[in-house]
Amino acid sequence: QYSLIMKTKPYTSLQDWMERTGTPAGELARRAKLSRSQMSMILSGSRRCSLANALLLSTLTGVPVDKLTAWPKVPVKRSFLEVA
Repeated sequence: QYSLIMKTKPYTSLQDWMERTGTPAGELARRAKLSRSQMSMILSGSRRCSLANALLLSTLTGVPVDKLTAWPKVPVKRSFLEVA
């Protein structure tokens, strides 16, 4: 008898992992031994995820390290004062 193995799509971000697993940010912070404010800043992109934290979070969630360490997470806005 053959069984059909469903392959799930890899996680693309911590937000994707949290949404698909139903895990709140506070719980992920607790598992990673990070403060809620650290986790919030990592999730929002206002803080760079260190390599040590990226390795830990990748182990916990399956999100690739390169996705966790990509910077900046939000597009940089160009200044209107740029010199020509």
